[in-house]
Amino acid sequence: MYLIDYVRAVKRIPFSLEPLNEVDMCAFATIPYLALDGIVSDRMQGAERSVTEAARLYAAAHDRKTDGLGLFTPAEFLDVLQEMGGSVRYGDLQLFGYRREWDADSEKQFNAIGIRLPWNEMVLSIAGTDDSLIGWKEDLNLACHTNVAGQFSAVRFVNDALRERTEDFSMCGYSKGGNFAVYSAAMCDAPERLQRLYDFDGPGFPKAFLNDRRFAAISSRCLLIAPRYSAVSMMLFNLPQYVVTRGALRGLLQHDCSRWEIADVRFVREPELSEESFRFHEGIVRLLEDTTPKERQIAIDNGFLIAEQTGLLTLTELNGNRTAAMQRMLHAFRRLDPATRKTTTALFVRFIRLLAENYTGKR
Repeated sequence: MYLIDYVRAVKRIPFSLEPLNEVDMCAFATIPYLALDGIVSDRMQGAERSVTEAARLYAAAHDRKTDGLGLFTPAEFLDVLQEMGGSVRYGDLQLFGYRREWDADSEKQFNAIGIRLPWNEMVLSIAGTDDSLIGWKEDLNLACHTNVAGQFSAVRFVNDALRERTEDFSMCGYSKGGNFAVYSAAMCDAPERLQRLYDFDGPGFPKAFLNDRRFAAISSRCLLIAPRYSAVSMMLFNLPQYVVTRGALRGLLQHDCSRWEIADVRFVREPELSEESFRFHEGIVRLLEDTTPKERQIAIDNGFLIAEQTGLLTLTELNGNRTAAMQRMLHAFRRLDPATRKTTTALFVRFIRLLAENYTGKR
C-alpha cells in the first residue's frame, strides 16, 4: 500500500477512531505543493477553507492532464488532495495561511499551508523544492550558507500562525520542506507549543545548528523518516531520531514519498539506511572539507548562470527544449574564464560521481 491507497483506505475512519499518525502527516505534507492561490487565503484567521471545498475549487480551476507539478514532484500529490476532499477523515479539516513565495534576487522558493485539526491543534505544513531553477539552487545553497532565504520565510510563517492562533502546533515537511520545518520550529517564538514534527527525507544541517540549544529544546519531538537509499537526508548532518522506510522505486527515486510502502497506519520499517547512503554522506562530508563555502558558491552560481542563459525557468521547460537548451548552455560554459570553468566542472563532476557510484541501479 502506498500513500494514495492509504488515504483511500481511511477515508471513512475519523480521527476519533484512528488517531493522527505519521502517514496522515505525510499526506498533509503534499498539500502546499499545489497551486492554491485564490483558493486558500494567506490569512491565519477568519478565512479558512475546508479540504473538501479546496479540492473542489482546485479541480475546477486546473486540468489534471496538463497541470503537472514538474519533473520531480510526484503526480500523485494531485490525487491525494482530491481523495482527501471526498473523505470523512479529512474533508472537514480547515486550511488557512497559504503562502507561495518565489524571489530570484534572494534565491528563495517557499510554499506552506496551515491545517486546523478537530481538536486544539494545527499542523503547519511546508513544501519542498518545486520545478523552478531557483528552488533547486536554494537546495544547493544549503551547502554554502548557514541559512537560506526560505528558512527565514518559514520562521515568519510559523510566528504569524503562533501569534494569531491559540492552538498548539505540529509540523511536517517533505524534502527541503522537512529542513525548513525543523529550522522554523527551533527558531520560532514559542517552540514549547510544538507537539510533534515529521521531516520526510529532508536535507540536513550544519553541525552548529544541531548543537544549538534551540534545536536541542525540540529535538525529542522531531522524527526524520527516510527511505533506505536516501541521498537527500544524507547531505550535511541530520536529526538524531530517525526511522528508515522501504521505497518501492530504485536508487535516488526512493526519495518519492508517494511510493514508500505502508502497512496498517505507518511506513514499513527497514533496519537501517543502506551502506551506499552512508558512503554518499561520507563523500559529501569530504567534499565539504576539501572546498571552502566561497568555492562551492562560485561553482553553484556558475552552474545555474549557465542554465539561466537558456531563458527557461523550470526543469520541465529545460527538459522540453533539451536540444536548444544544451546548445545555449554549452555556449555559456565556453564563455567562462578557464580557471572558473575548471573549478566549476571539478566540483559538479565530483558530486555527480558520488551519486552515480552509490545510487545507480540500487534498490
